[in-house]
This record gives sequence, structure tokens and C-alpha cells, in this order.
Amino acid sequence: MMKVVALAGNPNVGKTTIFNNLTGMRQHVGNWPGVTVEKKEGILEYKGEKFLVVDLPGTYSLTAHSVDELVARNFLLKGSANVVVDVVDATVLMRNLFLTMEIFEMGLKNIIIALNKIDLTEKKGIEIDVRKMESVLGVPVVPLNAKEGIGIEELKKRIYEVANRKIGTTPIMPKYDPAVEREIEHISRALKRTELAEKYNLRWLAIKLLMRDEEVIKLVLRYLGSEKLNEIMGHIGEVEEKYKRAMDLIIASQKYEFIDSLMHRFVRYKHEQGETFSDQLDRILTHPIYGILVLLGVFYFVFKFVFLFGMPLQGMLDEAFSSFGQWLAPHILNESLRGLVVDGIIAGVGAVLSFFPLVFLLFLAMAILEDVGYMARAAVVMEKIMRKFGLPGKSFIPLVLAFGCNVPAVMATRTLDEEKDRIVTMLVNPLIPCSARLSVISFLAGAFFKKNQAFVAVSIYIISIFLALLMACFFSRFLVKGESSPFIIELPEYLVPSWKTVILHSWERSKEFVKKAGTIILAGSIVIWYLSNYPVPIGTGLSYSEKLGMFFEPYMKLMGLDWKAAVSLLFGIIAKENVISTYGIIYGSESAIVNAMTPLQAYVLALVTTLYIPCIATIGAIRAESNSKWALVVVTYMIGLASFVGIVAYHLGLVLGF
Repeated sequence: MMKVVALAGNPNVGKTTIFNNLTGMRQHVGNWPGVTVEKKEGILEYKGEKFLVVDLPGTYSLTAHSVDELVARNFLLKGSANVVVDVVDATVLMRNLFLTMEIFEMGLKNIIIALNKIDLTEKKGIEIDVRKMESVLGVPVVPLNAKEGIGIEELKKRIYEVANRKIGTTPIMPKYDPAVEREIEHISRALKRTELAEKYNLRWLAIKLLMRDEEVIKLVLRYLGSEKLNEIMGHIGEVEEKYKRAMDLIIASQKYEFIDSLMHRFVRYKHEQGETFSDQLDRILTHPIYGILVLLGVFYFVFKFVFLFGMPLQGMLDEAFSSFGQWLAPHILNESLRGLVVDGIIAGVGAVLSFFPLVFLLFLAMAILEDVGYMARAAVVMEKIMRKFGLPGKSFIPLVLAFGCNVPAVMATRTLDEEKDRIVTMLVNPLIPCSARLSVISFLAGAFFKKNQAFVAVSIYIISIFLALLMACFFSRFLVKGESSPFIIELPEYLVPSWKTVILHSWERSKEFVKKAGTIILAGSIVIWYLSNYPVPIGTGLSYSEKLGMFFEPYMKLMGLDWKAAVSLLFGIIAKENVISTYGIIYGSESAIVNAMTPLQAYVLALVTTLYIPCIATIGAIRAESNSKWALVVVTYMIGLASFVGIVAYHLGLVLGF
């Protein structure tokens, strides 16, 4: 059985870069059992031995306030890891060592500190004596510059040594004021007489009880009983009265004081640093006016980049699939089978797969922005706007994820602390255009607006985002009750992107697009082809598709669209890419589609596709993350909103002469 290495650390410390350096392409991404938090695993090979590397969610502490913290904490508590690599940002040592101390307090003895971004300390005037740090903390410390791969081999060596017990560790334990230490000892003695003593570090349990950790309170209740637990909690209340502050604040404050005393022994600050170029840049990028202008400009150039390099590749792939279909057709003698394979599968799936370059380039651009450090600045800028619409700044992260796919974006709302924020973010998330809808937008923009593709795409994105904010305002005021959480986010250093990390991250995200094309889109294309060719082919009589489309056509005409649009939108509920594959099957070629619609109708279709019912997978994710009520709310309001916007856009376009 492979030994397990767990990577822990704060967000933005370079944990993902280290994970990629250790595992390369030998990675798997899924979800943790029972929750929808992303789980990344990979294989590290060193000296003929294989290690399973598990990348834990990034957290600032191990108090169970969010699902991310709970997942990371439970994994460490179970003792599943043979080695725990605590990734620490050398430029913000005190804040990072807070999590280190929490890991130490669990009683783990198999810890290595990966001291990342050591190359940036000199610029900040920070001098760290690594050997002294090892001696003081009692665990191995490996200095790293993960982006350049410096120190990775040493880290592999230390992992191998700790996993095989070739070196021992004696982590230092944080010390608190005598009054707090007495309480820790008092609670530890009470817990010692239970089975908890065999499963957990009693000092850690005592500290978490003092901090009123809800999960630990539930755990202790099962073993100690309500009477004894109430006695302990009552005693904690008396201590809080003495200090005039909550115990979690007292312990956090004293822990930072302890960390500060340790750092004096191995950290030296060479000089006081004034305002840096990074600070000057932040003044612009986080400015309430300039920051918005920069944000709009950045996303405009993102789409310009995607279309400039993606559309030629898309055209080549589209032509390749078309040529393959033409070559294959004469070799299939059965007419029905030929129609299914060539006109159904190749035309439908090929129409979607041809947009893979655009999807990959979008993920690539987003990954670069994240790696550079810009996405955190964008969150700060958007916080000031989103707060006015009833959303916290933290919602920016799930909403940005939605540009890739709404399903993981819905799942990412689990990181929001307040239930109200979580539900509101979930309800408006499907209004953010995902990569599947990007393929529809880019197809229609490329076919009908060749000279203004980026402008048309950005306009649809702006309308969608504005409507998402508007609906968030409505939901937070009238539909979803509760408190909102404060906005706290770290602004990481500006860094040159790690291209290996960026490409791996982009591939991990965009390959889901390919998987979908090989499963859902394939099945959808077969169904669409069948309904379009039976009992008779489209154009020779009434096929099932035509009958279905004709039923909805009076409604579609309000938006200037016909029955074909109705059919494509209906199949788009399975997966948005089906809107393209349906048109590909019905019309057969892009030129036929261009001749059948006006640019105004194409724009309305792109807008309605973006705003109407999300795909089945997204509806399922919303239902799983909340309940059927909220999934039904999403379906209902998005049908109404898409209809209203589509009708207004079409008639406004006619008035303006388009």
C-alpha cells in the first residue's frame, strides 16, 4: 500500500505549484467523500517508492467554520497521512505559522515545513535562518522557490526520510497564559477518562472546546454526556467573564504572541520597507473607478485573445470533422446508419469539439490571471459593487469559477460562511456564462459578427453579469433571509506565472469539456438526429423535432425566433453545447445557418441561450447543495428572465433598425 503525503497550507502559498512539481501529470481530480469540495491526488515516485500525494483545501486555520477547513482537519485527524507537508509562505511568516501551530497541537509527529517563496524574502528585507528555524520548531524545514522548481528534490528527500522514519520530529507546542493553561489541563483531565483519549490528542480537544468549536462540542457530547459537557462549558464561560473576551479570541491572540516570540529567534528584518511597486499598482487595480476600468479592459482582452487565436483553430477542427464525415460516408452502406454516424454523431459532436481550443484558451487566460495575482484584486474591486447588490465579496470566487462551469461553481458556494450568502450566490450563479455557453456565443458571433466578435461576446457577458447582480439584489432583499458575512481576502504577491502549473490547471478544467462531448453530447446528438429524421427527415414532412418545435414556435416568434431555435434550446437543457450540435444537424453547414437568420436574431438567440434554464447537471448540483425548492426557483425565474430579455432585445433591435 502506498504511503500518503498530505499538503496543507494557507490559500495562495504555492501549494498547487508544489503539488504539480511533485506529481507531474500523474494526477486525479474528484470530490471528497460526502462533500463537494475538490479533491486532488497525484503520484510521487522517489527512490523506487510511490507516494500518494493529497492536496488538502487551502485554509487559514483548522477551526470548523467552513467545509474546506473541516475536510482538511478531518483528514489530518484520522492519521491517514504518513507525512504532512505544511506549505508556508516565507514572506508572511507569522500568519502562516498560525496554521502550523494548529497542526502541531493535533499531536502529529510526521511534519515537514515547505518554506516557499524564499526568493522573495530578500526583496522584502527579510532574513530567515532556516537551520535555526528547524531547531526552534522541531521539524524539518525545506526552503523552496516552487515556481522555479528550486528545493523540490530536497523536499522529496525529506518526504522519503520522514515517511520511512529515517529522521524524527518533535514539534514545539504553543504555550498560553497560566490561566488558559490551567483550563486546558482541567478539561484534558476530564476527557482522559473517556475513549477520546485513544483517538485524539486531548490537549487539542481541550483547546477546541475552549474555542467553542461546534464539531468538537458534538464529538465530546457523545462520549462525555450533556451534564459533564455543560459543566465544562459553564466553567469556560466563567473564564471568559474574567478576561472580558471570548476564548477563541484570547487563544488566537496568545498564539500569535507565542509565534512572534519564536520568530525573533530565527527571523531578522534588515530594513524598513517603504511603498513598493506592488503597493503602487494595487492603488490603481483596487481603485473604485480605475479598478473597474482595468477589470473591463482585462476581460475584453481575454476574449480578444480567445477569439484571435481560438477561432482559426476552431475553423480547422470544424473543417477536419466535416472532411472526416465526407470521407467516411461512402464506406457506410446502410443509409440509416450512415445518417446516424455522419449527420448525427460526427456533425453533432464535431460541432461541439471544434470549440475545444476556445474553451482551453479561456481557462488558460483565467489561470494566468490567477497565477499573476490579479484575480484577488478583481475580487476587491467587485466587493464594493457586489455588496450593494446583496452579495459578499467572497461570492466573487464562485462566480468567477462559473465562467468555466456552473457545476463546480455551485459547489464552491460551500466555502461561504453564511447560509444567506450561499443560497443567493447559488441562485444567480447560472446567469454567469459558462464555457459551454461560450461555445454557443462564439459560434454565433463568429458566423454573424466576424468583425466584432469580441465586442458582441463581451456585451452578452456584461448583460448576464448585470442581470446576475440585479437578481442577487432582489433575492437578498425579498426572498432569502439571514445575515451576510464580512469580506476578508488576501492580496498575494504579483508573480510571473508558473507555465507548467497554468497549463496543467487549464487542461484539468477543459478536459471536462471533452468528456462531456464524449458522453452527454454524444447521447444528445443521437437523440437529436433521431427526432430530426423520424418518422420522416426534416424538410420532407413533419419530423418529431418539427412537431416539438412547432408547438413552441408561437412563443419563440415573440423573440423573432423560429421552431428550429425552440428545438435547439430544448436540447440545450441537456447540455448547452447541444444548441450548436442541433443547428449543425438541422442545417448541415454554417453558411446555411447564416442564410436562415439575421444578425439580430442570432444575437437574441445567443442572449436567450445564455439566460434560460441551466443545464441538467447545474440544476442537479443546486438541488444537491440546497433542496428542490431552490432548484425550482432557478428554473422558474430563468425562464421568465430569458423570455423578457429576449422579447425586449428583439423589438428594441427592430426599432433601432438592426
